[in-house]
Amino acid sequence: MGDETTSDIDSRRRKIQKARNRVVGLRSALYNQADPSATEGLGERLAQAEADLRELEAKTRSTAPGNPAAVAPTAPRGRLLGAKTTGLKVESTLNMHPLPTGVYHLLDPETDPLLTVVVSNESRDARRVCIKVFLEGLSAQAVRTIELDPKGQTTLKLLPTLLPERARALTEVQRATLHVVAEDLDGKPESHDTYSIVCLARTASFNAVRCPDTGETVDLTHYYGAWVTPHDEAVQGRIRRAADLVPDRQIWGYQGDPDSVDVQVGALYQSLREAGLTYINSVIDYGSPAGQSTQRTRLPRESLAGRSANCIDGAVLMASLLEGSSLNAALVLIPGHALVAYETWDGSDEWNYLETTMIGGHEFTESLASGRKQFDQAQKFGRAGLKIHKLTDLRARGIWPME
Repeated sequence: MGDETTSDIDSRRRKIQKARNRVVGLRSALYNQADPSATEGLGERLAQAEADLRELEAKTRSTAPGNPAAVAPTAPRGRLLGAKTTGLKVESTLNMHPLPTGVYHLLDPETDPLLTVVVSNESRDARRVCIKVFLEGLSAQAVRTIELDPKGQTTLKLLPTLLPERARALTEVQRATLHVVAEDLDGKPESHDTYSIVCLARTASFNAVRCPDTGETVDLTHYYGAWVTPHDEAVQGRIRRAADLVPDRQIWGYQGDPDSVDVQVGALYQSLREAGLTYINSVIDYGSPAGQSTQRTRLPRESLAGRSANCIDGAVLMASLLEGSSLNAALVLIPGHALVAYETWDGSDEWNYLETTMIGGHEFTESLASGRKQFDQAQKFGRAGLKIHKLTDLRARGIWPME
C-alpha cells in the first residue's frame, strides 16, 4: 500500500466513519427502547453492522501505512548525554494513554505498567543507575536502583502510586506532567525528561486502552468490578429496605432454598424502584482518543443520590446490592450495553440476567425476561465483545471496591 494516494486514505476513513455512525445509530435505537429485547431484527442488524465495522478496521490496520503505533505518543528518549558520553542508554516507552485514574490503583505493574524503561550499559565497567518516575503533584515516586554488568541491559516496569486525596479530586479530565529521571550513581545525571499525559476523570470507565508503542488494545472491562461497592451505606440502606419486602424480613443469600433466591433478588429490585431510579442515557465522556470507548460510570451512591442511572450505572448498582446480600453477581457487557446477572444457586453456574434500565417502569419479571432474551440474542448473533465478569473471579484477581 506504499502507493496509496491521499484520496484513497480519505475514502477509507470516510467508509470507516460511516460504518461507525451506523453502529452508533443502531445501538442508540436498540438500547433507548423501553425494553431492548423487544425488537430482535434490530439486534441482528446491529450485530451485522458491528461485524462490518470490525472488518473495515482490520483491513485498515493491516494495510494502512499510518497505523496507531506509528503516531501514538511515546515517552521521550534520554538524550542529555547518552551512550557516547556516559556509556548508558535509557529508552522509555509509555504503555497507556490516557491514564484511567478510576482503576489506576488496581493495576499490576507487572502486567499493566504505566512506563517501561530499558537501561543499557554500553561501557566496559559495571554501572549503578537509579530510575525515578512520577506524575507531578499527583503521585509518589516509583524508584528503582539497579546495577548493570558491562554490556548489560535490564527492563523496568514502573507504575507510580497515585496519592489518594489527589486522585479523588480528579473529577474532570486534565493533563499532568510525567517525569522520567535517570541518574548514574557513579557520575553525572543521565537524563531528566518530562511530557504531558491526559488523566481521565476518576469516574471515567474504560472498555480498553491502546498501547501507544504497539497500537494493540488492552481489555480493561474487568475493572468495572471496582465500581461495585457493596459496603457503601446507601447500598446497605437499599438492602435493609429489601429485607422489609420479603416474608421473613431478612436477606439470607444462599442459606434458604433455590426458590428463595428469586424472591430476594425481586425484593432488591423493588427497593431500587422505590428509590425512584430513572434511566438516563448519559454516556458522554471526554479525554479518550478516537476509536476508544469510555463513559462516565456513576458510583452506586451517586446513582442513588441522583435517582438516575445509565445501563452500566444500573448494572454496578444492582451488582452492589446482590454482592452485599451474599448473592453471586456478574457484570455482563454487550457492545454498547450492560446487564447484571446473578447465580441461581451457589456453585450451580446457572445464571439469570437482569435489564436494569427497566427498573423505573417495569416489574422484576419483565426485567428478568428482557435480560435473558438479550443475552440469548447476543450469543445467537455472535456479538463480538460479549463478556461475563463474575465478581467472585474479579475479587480473587484483586479488583476490590473503589470505596
